[in-house]
Amino acid sequence: MFDRFAMSSLIEKTAILHVHTDASDGTASITEVIEEARSAHVDILGINDHNTLQARDEGFGGWHDDLYVLVGAELEDQYENNHLLVYGVDRLPDSHDTGEQILFVNRSGGICIAAHPTETAGKLRGTQSYPWTLENISGLSGVEIWNYMSEWKAGISIFNAPLKLLSPDRYVEHPDPAAVELWEVTGGCVIGGPDAHAFRYGFGPFIINVFPYGMLFERLRTHILLDRELSDSSNEAEIQLINALRTGRCFISNHLYGDATGFRASRTDGEIVIDLPGKGEIVIERSGRIAGRRVCSPGRHRFEIAADGRFYVSVIREGRTWISCGIS
Repeated sequence: MFDRFAMSSLIEKTAILHVHTDASDGTASITEVIEEARSAHVDILGINDHNTLQARDEGFGGWHDDLYVLVGAELEDQYENNHLLVYGVDRLPDSHDTGEQILFVNRSGGICIAAHPTETAGKLRGTQSYPWTLENISGLSGVEIWNYMSEWKAGISIFNAPLKLLSPDRYVEHPDPAAVELWEVTGGCVIGGPDAHAFRYGFGPFIINVFPYGMLFERLRTHILLDRELSDSSNEAEIQLINALRTGRCFISNHLYGDATGFRASRTDGEIVIDLPGKGEIVIERSGRIAGRRVCSPGRHRFEIAADGRFYVSVIREGRTWISCGIS
């Protein structure tokens, strides 16, 4: 993940990726969503409205004081499956063929990340799933392994819906293991995001806002690591962020369980080195099997690893995933 960069010299930026506005099926304006992100005190907001670059076309991409708005889109195929988070392009492909979409974006200098690729449906109206259905997954730059709304809606029914609404975080405790398995095939970055829409239900004065932006922005965050500070130029800063994601220089945290700033993971010959910003249980897995596991205090920790290949690292707190990353 960070092998080619000195761990201590990396510049860390916190991002909320995969957010929808009323340019597609979100419920707040682009300006309102930007203000919510500023209130959450993050560095980067990733907008991914469905099949549109409206926020980019209207000039919202780039710097807004100390917040950088990374405008992309979310694409899908003709059956509404195989969703892609797209960043770094000025135009979207006309095709609904996933392979052609990926090829177009890559040739345009952007990246494609598989969005909620292994999500499962709920049993209520509006909780259908949009999973990845293709065997050929070449050209992806990474996988969204942790999607708040996908994890929450899985298996929802009339029987458990009240509890899920009252205590949603109980149902979003870990990334999806099946999505992690997909990342082991694709490589690239692992990201997490809220898939925020801030749905509203009801009529007249009796309208409730389910999963408001401000609430979701305090949960899953993607930390992006750079070898130099973000440029003051909006265009140059976007290139920096795209390159960092393309090369897997990032990790995920659930902000509910603590500030993960300062976490780093790197691999050298025969070992994985982890800088841990707070106490937690480090778990290292390869192909679904445990390669290392122990409870650690803040500081630097080393794990002997004999095998090659991709490793998935998580840090557990209170039985829930706090930090998650992939090492290629």
